Amino acid sequence: MDEHSVRKPLLNGGVDTVHYKQTPLYVSALKWVLKILMWVIFVAWVALIFLYPSEFGSELTQKFTRATSGTIFGTAGSMFLIFSGPIAIIAFLAIAHLIISGEENFERKKVPKHPRFRLWTFPVLVDGPFGVVSAAEFVGIVLFVVFIFWAVYTYTMRNISLLSEFRIPTKEQSIWMLELTGLRLGMIGLLCLAFLFLPVARGSVLLRLIDIPFEHATRYHVWLGHLTMVLFTLHGLFYVIAWDIQGRLVQELLAWRNIGIANFPGVISLLAGLMMWATSFHPVRKHFFELFFYTHQLYVVFVVFLALHVGDFVFSIAAGGIFLFILDRFLRFCQSRRTVDVLSASCLPCGTVELVLSKPASLRYNALSFFFLQVRELSWLQWHPFSVSSSPLEGKYHSSVLIKVLGEWTENLRDYILSKSESDSQVGPPQPVPPPEGHPPPVHPPQGPVRNLMYENLILVAGGISEANPHVGPPLPVPPPQGAPPPGPPLQEEGPPPQGPHPPVPPPQGPPPPVPPPKGNLMYENLIVVAGGISETEPQVGPPPPVPPPQGSPPQRPPPSRHPLLPPTKITASVEGPYGHEVPYHLMYENLILVAGGIGISPFLAILSDILRRINEGKSCLPRNVLIVWAVKKSNELSLLSNFYKESICPFFSDKLNLETFIYVTRETEPPLEEGELHKTMSSSIYPVPSGCAMSVLVGTGNNVWSGLYVISSTVGFIILVALLNILYVNPFNIHSWWYKGLLFLACMVGGVLIFGGTVIGFWHLWERKSSARENYKDDSIEVDNAQNVGTMAHNDRRKKDTKSSTNILYGSRPDFKEIFGSTSKKWGHVDVGVIVCGPPSLQSSVAKEIRSHSLMRECHDPIFHFHSHSFDL
Repeated sequence: MDEHSVRKPLLNGGVDTVHYKQTPLYVSALKWVLKILMWVIFVAWVALIFLYPSEFGSELTQKFTRATSGTIFGTAGSMFLIFSGPIAIIAFLAIAHLIISGEENFERKKVPKHPRFRLWTFPVLVDGPFGVVSAAEFVGIVLFVVFIFWAVYTYTMRNISLLSEFRIPTKEQSIWMLELTGLRLGMIGLLCLAFLFLPVARGSVLLRLIDIPFEHATRYHVWLGHLTMVLFTLHGLFYVIAWDIQGRLVQELLAWRNIGIANFPGVISLLAGLMMWATSFHPVRKHFFELFFYTHQLYVVFVVFLALHVGDFVFSIAAGGIFLFILDRFLRFCQSRRTVDVLSASCLPCGTVELVLSKPASLRYNALSFFFLQVRELSWLQWHPFSVSSSPLEGKYHSSVLIKVLGEWTENLRDYILSKSESDSQVGPPQPVPPPEGHPPPVHPPQGPVRNLMYENLILVAGGISEANPHVGPPLPVPPPQGAPPPGPPLQEEGPPPQGPHPPVPPPQGPPPPVPPPKGNLMYENLIVVAGGISETEPQVGPPPPVPPPQGSPPQRPPPSRHPLLPPTKITASVEGPYGHEVPYHLMYENLILVAGGIGISPFLAILSDILRRINEGKSCLPRNVLIVWAVKKSNELSLLSNFYKESICPFFSDKLNLETFIYVTRETEPPLEEGELHKTMSSSIYPVPSGCAMSVLVGTGNNVWSGLYVISSTVGFIILVALLNILYVNPFNIHSWWYKGLLFLACMVGGVLIFGGTVIGFWHLWERKSSARENYKDDSIEVDNAQNVGTMAHNDRRKKDTKSSTNILYGSRPDFKEIFGSTSKKWGHVDVGVIVCGPPSLQSSVAKEIRSHSLMRECHDPIFHFHSHSFDL
């Protein structure tokens, strides 16, 4: 790759020559207004949370509460408007922004003339308990730490000032100090709880607005979860110590007051939180993931009894994030009820399963998306995330995922597919229909493994010395043994004889016709036969002869034939998603480095396919230089990349894209095969009978209008239910119990989603059915083959040449990222380089450490590397 090829545009129809429709001025102005409003509301909300522990913040909140508590919503409505209302308002504005923006083309964004650092892509921390942390994430961590210390300090000073106003004994003063400290820690925990549920709303409009995918936001949920549970644990511990000193521990733990805090529901909520917390640490998640998953369903108990513990107006402080999570959870439930057609399922020899799933044309995704998958033949409860391995340009009606066999669930999936593949391979063709009397039997073309009749060119390689001429074509007839009766007429097709009476076959008239010599070797224009050594039989091409059973063994049964009433092969799958980045950032860099470990190559196959298809279809495509660094343990994993034929997607991609691949086989010191023989990939596949069911479009990342209507209607419905409840029940009947009002408040949240949001989902589903009925499901050109697929990295001479020039396989070594980034800096110069890493945490840390080191010591003419992680690790 020379400097000229890097610095000049490679695409004639690239970003410099593609013309886009100009965005109207009023649309751009409206988008800027919405952004400014959202920023102002967000900053004001964060400032209020920071100030709330102080006396000024508390007085400001009390003044607003007293001014608005006379409405039909009461004190709970005032607190909800202060602490949770800003989240709802930002969500509404974000919906409007997404609808106005539409499917904005990322190519419209101008590439900066000069490379620059970005907070989201510059790694600051590369190792430790937080993993790889960008500069923007580091700023967020610092803000939370500062808030915690500020709140604890402020509340402590207020407690000391409050106790100094009363003349009480030292022991009583210590008890009051413990209880007040526990109360303050519980309030800080509630403020953290307001953020806890925001990252785990997978299709949340807020995550889409700031383009943070769910797999990244999960880390924030883990960090906030640890912080929140530390605060809540200390909250309960301080109260327990104070009550134990007073000698009324059991009495207080079991207390369930109507006016004030109900202690016993708080104990239940804290116990549920402790169980979730204890099983959420990394060693438990890694080795006992199912235990972690099932105990995390206790979040329902945690939230319900928290509402009973604190009442409606205190619970409303954290209700905003919880409400958005309920919205997302109900929508996911509706989407996951539908079963999805698995168009094909293949098992590769490297321990990887490929599933091709049916999807509607209206469900959009990008090469960085992922799905949650459930296979009901294996489990009704387990859901697993998998990155897509297909480009959205491959077809409107399907997408594929690659699944590496690592745990029990993936092993069961592989075994299930292999068992179905074997059972299908043992099923023969349908029974032949006997011809009418007096008509000759039909001549059928060769079937099954007779592959010597399918090629124009044939190379036969055999070992040993051949005593006879090699025979090409159908197998020669074998003479019967001495003394055996003469054979009957040959059967046209294998299988049991037709049932029912048949007329006798008349003997042939006249002398038998001469048997022509085999002409199989005359069916090819080019034929090469290589033989050597000693061979007692002729090399045979075509179906293998039957192997006689050993002496004394029972006779073998003929293979069963397919019966029309046999049930078809079926895989009952359900899908949630797609989720992931709102913007395909891999198309926003002219220079890309893709670093993968093992199955981490899967999303990069989708990225490569997306880039090549855009080039082939003449669409704008920004990437011009792509470097792939792939580390695998053994060479059998190379089949994942050898099946990816770049020339079949874009025949002359090398003229428009500089693509280099470096593969590191870490646990093998040399190629395991003979010299000159490349790795073959064989797969066993099944093709279930489709039932016409594709993925549901009921997902938060789907249609912006319908998802926005769902959020808005649910929120409005929640407000209406709270108002009706206060007008018709709470105020007329003088309901004052805190715990009961907290339960009613939570019930209104759930009811708003189920009733009002469910109505929108029903209309959304009807719209989906009508849209699907109008779609023309044409052939989507899904590349599947019912036979065993055999592919090599040297498919033809052109492919072999390209493979040698662009792919380097290194055995017994690991990637040296210092050398890789150093050589890339010299070749690519002063440009922005996107580095996408998909692999284990150790690989991410190594790459991030080198990027940080290079960025701190770079010279003015060196590129700026931008770190992106595409790994899903709960």
